[in-house]
Amino acid sequence: MTDQAVLDLWTVGVPLAASYSSSRLIVDTAAVTRFSVSPRAVNTLAKRHSPDLPTRVIVAPSDLVYGTSRMFQTLTESTRKNVHIVRTMGEAFKVLGVDSPKFVAINHVTK
Repeated sequence: MTDQAVLDLWTVGVPLAASYSSSRLIVDTAAVTRFSVSPRAVNTLAKRHSPDLPTRVIVAPSDLVYGTSRMFQTLTESTRKNVHIVRTMGEAFKVLGVDSPKFVAINHVTK
């Protein structure tokens, strides 16, 4: 994952998340094998507008991704109240109060 990949994900993900504003959001980074996101990119994202979502959980098993996600959480704590960083999906489900998650596909078309 690079600075550009994170910025591109934000560009696509924010409007999608906003269209499901009552939903809770999990970003699972467990499959990330390379991570070179700079503090500058994190700061850029922290300053961008974001929809007011009930709860966002970032699953970050890697120490590097976890630390970078915590940096994002710290930079946004005054504007994004419900951002949680955890190590496992089990912890994410616990934060969300979900015992038996049911996932459904979201039809999304990029332009």
